[in-house]
Parts: sequence; structure tokens; C-alpha cells
Amino acid sequence: MQLSILIPVYNVAAYLPDLLQDLLSELPLNAEIIFYDDASPDNSIAIVEEFMLLYPRVQIRILRGNENIGLTKAREQLLLASNANYVWFVDSDDKVNSAVLAEVLLILSRDQPDILVFDYDVFFDGSNQLKHHETLSFYPKNNLVHTSGKEIYRTAILDGRHYFWNKIFRRELIIGIVSYDIPAYEDIAYTPILLSKCQSFYYLAQVVVHYRIRKDSIAQKLNLQQVYGLNAYIQQALYADKVVGDKKCQAYLLYKAHLYYFRLCRKLARINLPEKEKEAILLLAKQQYAEKPLSTCATILLLLRTGMWGKAFKLGLKSGLASLSGK
Repeated sequence: MQLSILIPVYNVAAYLPDLLQDLLSELPLNAEIIFYDDASPDNSIAIVEEFMLLYPRVQIRILRGNENIGLTKAREQLLLASNANYVWFVDSDDKVNSAVLAEVLLILSRDQPDILVFDYDVFFDGSNQLKHHETLSFYPKNNLVHTSGKEIYRTAILDGRHYFWNKIFRRELIIGIVSYDIPAYEDIAYTPILLSKCQSFYYLAQVVVHYRIRKDSIAQKLNLQQVYGLNAYIQQALYADKVVGDKKCQAYLLYKAHLYYFRLCRKLARINLPEKEKEAILLLAKQQYAEKPLSTCATILLLLRTGMWGKAFKLGLKSGLASLSGK
């Protein structure tokens, strides 16, 4: 099997038909789909089973969880279940450009990159209105490039688009590398680490995934899970410094962590939530923010030393505003 497409499933019955129609109608024979039913309360898996009957030639497996373990752990279970050469984590509420699937499989077979990265666009749920199209900073396009894991890591970090779902990994390189224990924002916490293990990439400059913005998603709705984005940036900054040895990446990630904390505090001050819930979110945010290895001033100095003058100025401004508001 050349490619395993790994899809966690939880309460996505409204979105699965679009994704399944995209994937199953054009999926090459040397690819499979593995679903993980994360104790979904709706009929998501029933929809998968209906499509299995419609497309009997497609190789599909369903893993069933007895209890809800969350997206991060579900991805780990899916990875462990695959024996394919490559793995691709796909979110169950997104859409896929089925027209390029054959080209994706051809690149994997012909060029055998450690990592295949590709463009995506972002649209709003309900209206299907396109928000923006995202291109990556990898270069050159549409070619196999041999380089170091450090360079791939730096490109991804400074590019800022280090998601699981716009990358296809050589499976053997990412088994047993990360712990999959962060409750949310595992893309930020783990994807760059996996990229640092790669020695070659292929940048396919085509849109392969259409990313859906949902109002009820973790990224859009303020709750305890959002705080783990702060933890992810801080842990990744430590990895950039201690393991990769890249001060520029460390500076950028700490810059993101500081801004994330200031933004979170502003949201909490404005949003209408029960006071106990606000207090719990703020307490967790303060605990995680306290784990940062450098203060705001030290981060600004590191940004200046690594040539990121604009970001140093922005962080200084945001820090000053946060101090005035008592954050």
C-alpha cells in the first residue's frame, strides 16, 4: 500500500458526504482510507458504511473507539494502524481536490520524498465563500529537493502553516517520534518536529485541500482547549532551541506565544462567558505562559538579533498595550 489516508471521525455527519464523494470517486487502487470512530454520537460511521457499499473497490478500514479520546489521540491510533509507505492526516470536515489525487500518488511513487507539501484554500462553512488561497514558502515548486531536516523545519516554522493536513509523510520517519498527548493544537506542537526528521521534500504547488472554517471549531470558539495553542508554541520554541539549535525559529515561536497570550486575555475581557469558566481559562493560560523560557523583553532582543525587526516592534507595542490593560 502506497498511501494511507487517516481520518478521525467525531460528530461530522453533515460534512462527511462531501469529503467521501471527493475521495472515493477518484482514489487510486494503491491507496486506502482508515477511519477512527472516536465514539461519535451521531451517524457519521453509518454514512461511511453507506459509501463503502457504493464504492466496493476502494480499500476502507474503520477503527472503533469505546470512548472519546480526542483528535490528537485519534490521530495516533490511526498512524499506528497504517502499514503504508506514506500517511496523510485528513480532517473529516474538509474537502479534497480529487482531480490531483492521481498526481499525488505518482509523485510519491516516482520521487519518493520524505514529505510532500501542497497548497490549500480556506472557505466559510454554510456560504462556501472563499476566504483566501494559501501558498507555501517552500522552493522550488514541483520538484524533489534534498536538504537537511533543519532547513525543512525552519521553512515550515517561518512559513507559519505547519498543519498536519497539507502534508503527506513517509510513515517510517514519524513513528514513535512524538507523544500525542497535548489535548489540542497538535499541529503546532508536533508537525514541525516530524518535519525535522525529513531529508527531502516535494512542494506540489496546487490546491489539494479545501479547509472549512466552522463557528463551533476549537480554533473559533474560546474555551479551555484554546489555551493549548499557547502551550504548543512554547514547547515548540524549546524544541527549536534545544534540539534543532535554531535561534531564529525560537524567536519567532516565542513571538507567537506572547501574542497568543495577549490576544487570549483580550478575548476573555470582551467575551460573554460565565465567570468561573473565564477564571479557569485565565488560570490555565497564566500557568502555561509562566513556562516560557524568555521574558517579553528578552524575546524582543532575540527578534532583533535574528533580523526580525518588524516583529520586535510589534511585540513591544502589544506588550505595552497589555501592560496598560493590566495583563
